[in-house]
Amino acid sequence: MGGDESPHSFVSASLSFLSYHQDTELLLFGELTLLDQAMRELGKSYPQSVLERLHCTPSVDFVAPDEKPASALRHKRESSMWLALASVVAGKADAVLSAGNTGALMVMARHQLGMIRGLERPAICKRMPVLGRSCYVLDLGANTQASVSQLHQFALMGAALVEVEGIHPAKVGLLNIGEELQKGTDTLHEAHELLKGDARFDYQGFVEGNALFEGDTNVVVTDGFTGNVALKACEGLARYLVADLRRYYRQSAIRRWIGAAMGRLSSGWLKRLNPAAYNGALLLGLNGVVVKSHGAADERGLIAALQVTLEQAQRKPHNLLAAWLADGERAAANH
Repeated sequence: MGGDESPHSFVSASLSFLSYHQDTELLLFGELTLLDQAMRELGKSYPQSVLERLHCTPSVDFVAPDEKPASALRHKRESSMWLALASVVAGKADAVLSAGNTGALMVMARHQLGMIRGLERPAICKRMPVLGRSCYVLDLGANTQASVSQLHQFALMGAALVEVEGIHPAKVGLLNIGEELQKGTDTLHEAHELLKGDARFDYQGFVEGNALFEGDTNVVVTDGFTGNVALKACEGLARYLVADLRRYYRQSAIRRWIGAAMGRLSSGWLKRLNPAAYNGALLLGLNGVVVKSHGAADERGLIAALQVTLEQAQRKPHNLLAAWLADGERAAANH
């Protein structure tokens, strides 16, 4: 119920997604009248084998986009967001995807699923396209400030995410205003020393913003304020490049002809630039898989977020992260 076009867009994306994933079931939580209406309109084009794997669960309430997280936690326990998270706690679902209020989702997920032992705060993490590979960046907005220990924990979260994808060891960088050791804040300098001594990942040192897309790291760690600014700037740049390219090729007949030819040749590249293809940010540090979609995501963006949710439900990075932290506790106790 949280997206700009919900629940219609979610029903449409869910049906399309299920048609390609025969062994998956989806549970939709929301106002049943609206869900049923969307199902009647959109379900006509799909076979019964798809329709029977999309289950609608009614909720009598929903979290408003501008609702304060603390208020949502106290008063919205009959909402679609709360019920969706409760389905994971009850073992009825393997993961949750929401396009709703980010702050409310964070506090509700933390309350119901709990944090992995040894971690202080969840972090928002998203896959971003870089040269020749993908890179996970965190935190992207959950924590506007981060302590030295939290930055170290973010590094472990990201490294576990990469490890379950079969990449060993994860290459971790710390976002800074320069690669030189004298640059940056005291917090970054202390975090640098802490990350340098952790053998669970391959620490690459400081990473500048302009080097983010060069592909030398597959995890970049920062505080939520800096990370969110970097993410929004990257998304805005991608949209600008595509829009400006289209504007350029519309300026004359010969350019329109060249643009048509180039469009066919570069369609894959243009799709790769589209931020919708990378929709779906993970809330890491929780005892479970929770994914946040952009509220303005269209059907394509929601399908991308569903794909992220399915992959992480299968890989369960939180289990590896919990094992790492438990091993660290045992080693510290023995020492």
